[in-house]
Amino acid sequence: MSTPAWMEHAACATREARGLPWTTDTIETPTVLVELMQETCAGCPVRLACAAYARTATGGWWAGVDRAPEPADLLDLLDVMPLDGAA
Repeated sequence: MSTPAWMEHAACATREARGLPWTTDTIETPTVLVELMQETCAGCPVRLACAAYARTATGGWWAGVDRAPEPADLLDLLDVMPLDGAA
């Protein structure tokens, strides 16, 4: 799979930004690094292309948003599981 041409112009591709944890979920990332990634994305010249591409991403930081899957809400699981153990 080849890299889309627009990625060459992405703000995250700069030498300064490459060291940021772009593929790490924000829940595991210190706030200061999340803020740096948000600032980097805010000024990115290809942010719209990145946002469109990110629709297929299952994780990582794209167009200023963490694309990590939403954590399961345990209360929602209780609604679908019988409390008495019956299946």
